[in-house]
Amino acid sequence: MHSGGGNLRYSIGFILKDDQHHGENTQSVKASVRRGIYYGWVIVLVSFLTMLLVMGTRFSFGVFYSSMLAEMGWSRAATAGIFSVSMLVYAAVALGVGAAFDWWGPRRMFPVAALLLGVSFFLCSRMTTLWQFYLYYGVIGGTGFTALGFIPHVALVARWFDRRRGLATSLALAGTGVGAFLLAPWSASLIARYGWRQSYLIYAVVIPGVLIPLILLVHRSRPEDMGLHPDGAPRPLSTGPQTSRFADAAAARPYTAALTTRGFWALFGVIFAIACTVMLRTVHENQYLIDIGFNPAFAAWMLGLNGLLRSGGSILWGALSDRMTRETSFTYATLLGVAALLCLLSAQTSPDAWRVVVFVVLMGLGYGGTSVIYSTAAADLFQGRHFGKILGLMEIGFGLGASLGSAIAGVVFDYFQTYRPAFYLTIGLMLASIAGIWLAAPRASRRTVQAQASAPAQRPAR
Repeated sequence: MHSGGGNLRYSIGFILKDDQHHGENTQSVKASVRRGIYYGWVIVLVSFLTMLLVMGTRFSFGVFYSSMLAEMGWSRAATAGIFSVSMLVYAAVALGVGAAFDWWGPRRMFPVAALLLGVSFFLCSRMTTLWQFYLYYGVIGGTGFTALGFIPHVALVARWFDRRRGLATSLALAGTGVGAFLLAPWSASLIARYGWRQSYLIYAVVIPGVLIPLILLVHRSRPEDMGLHPDGAPRPLSTGPQTSRFADAAAARPYTAALTTRGFWALFGVIFAIACTVMLRTVHENQYLIDIGFNPAFAAWMLGLNGLLRSGGSILWGALSDRMTRETSFTYATLLGVAALLCLLSAQTSPDAWRVVVFVVLMGLGYGGTSVIYSTAAADLFQGRHFGKILGLMEIGFGLGASLGSAIAGVVFDYFQTYRPAFYLTIGLMLASIAGIWLAAPRASRRTVQAQASAPAQRPAR
């Protein structure tokens, strides 16, 4: 990289240098604010589009997985292990990604991550052995997905919103589900026409080609940089000792002090359980439906529909969690997910299409809201200048849980020739996560934020 020539050094330098020539852009932003448009919603829109393309690609892995099984002749455990390695990499780099985002912000970090994903997919299109796929997708791609995925976008939206944080975060993260809905069947169509290698090559061009210009032109790091306040409020919310006790003392405490709190470890367990559940289904759901008698096209469409409904569930529960407690909304959403998995299990003995449709609806509109709830709960408890790093520490649990969930399901199938024990384990983890969110108790911090938001604003001195 250091000897790659003047053009490469100039490009990277352009991406990483400070904002020095955006006076005109800032004036246009201020004009949009005067027209009643809070720029935070522009940040949410760009975040939605980024998550649509990046995470939609990632959650289409199940479609590529089925095609690679057929062509390469690898075992399910070995092939699913590629995704597990990518999630272990997620765990390994999560803290570094959070710290890099706190330091550099989106306009510096995101373009580099998009380039990394482009390189990963290009190499995947050329791989011939299993170890190469582990390296290209698992390690290189895993790093790119982490740096352009959940952690930095949750931290970014939390900077722009307080009172409407749940809704704003859910809208940004809804791109994941919409992306899965659009890209899973599109990936299946590409693979049917060109093969999975050429499909990866297409993604290698599309992701950096679309995202880098969009990010550089539109993204901004903080509302304060534009003379704005979170939620577009005329004044910042005051911070009392209950709003975020950790954040109030952040100036005098290192971010690792979060490790001493009950809320951190309770949410860590919740994240671990969600990751096991989500990634087990992401990798194996498509193949499970094929195994019990459904055709691959139907399975791919159900995977995509699940993603779309997950976006709806994310928005629904994100908005509801702003009105009720995070704990209550998480409980209801998770119980709907348990009911969905029981319905999917019943399809193994009675393979009726309506059972799969009910599963997809309940899982998407119900359990699809849990990620936005736990991420906003984390922001309620720890929002502050160290939040990116703290969320990165928490998301180590996601990487560990995701790698374990996808790998265990493959091992279970290879041994028992059925996914049923893995699904029962998933249900147990979902129920345990309900206890975890109540132990984390973000409701106390949330009540104080709502009380401050409802307090009458003082007129500024003239």
